[in-house]
Amino acid sequence: MVHKKCISLPHIIKCRWHHHPVSHTYFLHKEYFGRLDCMICHIEVNTEYGSYYCVDCNIIFHVNCATRYAAFFYVVSPENEDEKHLDISLNSITSVLERNDAGEATIIEHFKHNHYLTLSDEIREYGNKCCDGSMLLISDSFYYCSVCEFFLHKACAELPKMKPIWNHSCQLATLVLTSDNIFRCEVCDFLSNGFAYKCNECGRHMCLRCQALPPDALSCPGHEHPLLFYYEFVGRCSACGLDIKQGFSCKDCNYSVDLSCMLLPTRVSHKCDEHLLALTYHEIHDYSKHHYCDICERKRDPKRWFYHCTTCDTSAHVKCILGEYPYIKTGSIYKEGDHPHPLTFVKKIQLYPECTKCGEPCEELALECAEPECNYLVHWKCMNPFVSGNRFLEHLDF
Repeated sequence: MVHKKCISLPHIIKCRWHHHPVSHTYFLHKEYFGRLDCMICHIEVNTEYGSYYCVDCNIIFHVNCATRYAAFFYVVSPENEDEKHLDISLNSITSVLERNDAGEATIIEHFKHNHYLTLSDEIREYGNKCCDGSMLLISDSFYYCSVCEFFLHKACAELPKMKPIWNHSCQLATLVLTSDNIFRCEVCDFLSNGFAYKCNECGRHMCLRCQALPPDALSCPGHEHPLLFYYEFVGRCSACGLDIKQGFSCKDCNYSVDLSCMLLPTRVSHKCDEHLLALTYHEIHDYSKHHYCDICERKRDPKRWFYHCTTCDTSAHVKCILGEYPYIKTGSIYKEGDHPHPLTFVKKIQLYPECTKCGEPCEELALECAEPECNYLVHWKCMNPFVSGNRFLEHLDF
């Protein structure tokens, strides 16, 4: 016996959780596979009933999970069944000038920079520099420009010019790699002037940190088990303590992290300490006098994540360390607005000169005219064309 609606299920669909099309099958021989869990709900699929299955990757979905919402999938017509689905990535590295003995490209040309880029793994020497793609501190092999202050993690340099992204709602869209503009990421809600993938259908952007989130499982340094992504979830974030409706959770224990906390940078620099501060997942002191933030001097919840310097024993709230604009690179050029000269992002941490627009002291992020004879200086918040505030930081106190 088969439900009428099950008879009319599409034979082949492309589900946003997997990069290959999946086929509807009425049963699978379980002895060949053992236990198979649905990639969306992570509950075991009874293979004696219908499911959607990728034979190449041994990936399976419950029928109801894969087709629950229209935004989850689209139907693949039989005539397009054998087409390759964007394993064809367009290389961002336009030319390789030198390779090492291991075959790695050591000197390259990249389509987002005008000079040659050289491969390096000198993280200790350049660890205080920021990747112009992800806007994170250099933490792995990277390319650098010997002419100007331009750095790209090797992984960022190798990203394709175009790609589909599973957690973007325009399912048929291929997003395009862009740079040199301020954008607000559709996932984390932060403003950034790093690289982004832009959808030409809806106009939204996704930063490189968010596009790298996997649709299935990832490891978290603060937890011993892998965390699985749940599109619909009811629980509380173990990092910040807020209720979450979507995030990563452990099947084995009560440990969950929302998307925003999962994306927090693991190492940051801040004027409160001469060293880099590390994201810390568990309280390292069990006596109460250490449960305070060294920036705002307010109490910290010892159960929540925080930033810490082991050398100086500095501890601080995540919100106090990151501020409102952690992914806008100082020294970069702002190309929009009505000022006739190029403007540079700066952080005025001394003297605090007045803002040209509002007259208030320019603390933190500001824009300064690059022309030496022009004294134009303005708060970023006075020029910011975006709606102010970040939903992650607005409702966060940790």
